[in-house]
Amino acid sequence: MVGILIAVLLAALVYVILAAITGSAIVAIVGAVLVLLAGIPSGGFGMGSRWGART
Repeated sequence: MVGILIAVLLAALVYVILAAITGSAIVAIVGAVLVLLAGIPSGGFGMGSRWGART
């Protein structure tokens, strides 16, 4: 749960930075989605940790 929260906050930060730098909302959204997918613990697919360890 904490990992998802951190990923969402980081994606929001990336969105704000990219929107300010590029001036394009589309580029900012794409960047934020990529950060969000990379940041959530499951990597965006399935269950478990990012590295596939099953505990």
